[in-house]
Amino acid sequence: MESRVIHPQSKKGFTLLELIVAITILTVAMSIAFQAFSSTLRGWKRGSEVIESIHHGDFAMRQCASALNSMIYFQDERKRYAFRFEKELSNNLPADWISFVTASPYFLHPNDPLAEGPHRLQLFIQDDEYGNPALHSISMPALSDEEEFIDTYNPEPYLITRAVQGFEILIYDFDNEDWTDEWDFDNHIPQRLLISIFVASEDETEEPVIYSRVFNIPVAESMDQPLSAPTTANTVAQNDNGGNAGNSTINVGEPQQ
Repeated sequence: MESRVIHPQSKKGFTLLELIVAITILTVAMSIAFQAFSSTLRGWKRGSEVIESIHHGDFAMRQCASALNSMIYFQDERKRYAFRFEKELSNNLPADWISFVTASPYFLHPNDPLAEGPHRLQLFIQDDEYGNPALHSISMPALSDEEEFIDTYNPEPYLITRAVQGFEILIYDFDNEDWTDEWDFDNHIPQRLLISIFVASEDETEEPVIYSRVFNIPVAESMDQPLSAPTTANTVAQNDNGGNAGNSTINVGEPQQ
């Protein structure tokens, strides 16, 4: 009788090494997919912030243009029409302070009675009620003494926008043909300004979006000559070719120098 040897059937399956390799590959693939999704999400969020900041920056810059376009200057001994300017910092961003006389109602509270005529306007960065820097303004009668008015009436600053957390002013020095942050003329107005507005992101790791524009402020006569009547300066934003079109730049990065 012929005997048969029965061999056990071979079992098919994965070895431990194959499982480890498969899990490793799956982990790497999921990690790459998650990073791609996360980068896309961050890019979309940042893009939305930039678009929103464009509206805030354009809003603030257009109001600056209107206020400067309506600037009033009259040289007198009491220096009541002088342009005043100070350099400040807030949260590592420029927080400059400027003051000038204008007929523009922009930057004023809607119910401010001074909006109907000439007034002195202060623009500055100050913490809001939540402790975050924001763009504010103060208005006062054009012929009032600025320091005396503030000390006497202690006016409450008007919140313009929380989106603007940095404000920088540079003045063009025609003698040295360069921008400067110094202003030593206590009874004049500058002929050219570079204004930069910093719109900060809610994400502290992101750099602020910077909007810059050059404004020329011509006067009827030379600054060294007294004016016979109050003069409204016609301000234009100068383009690269010296024309009358606005020249604004949008930068994402460090504050400009």
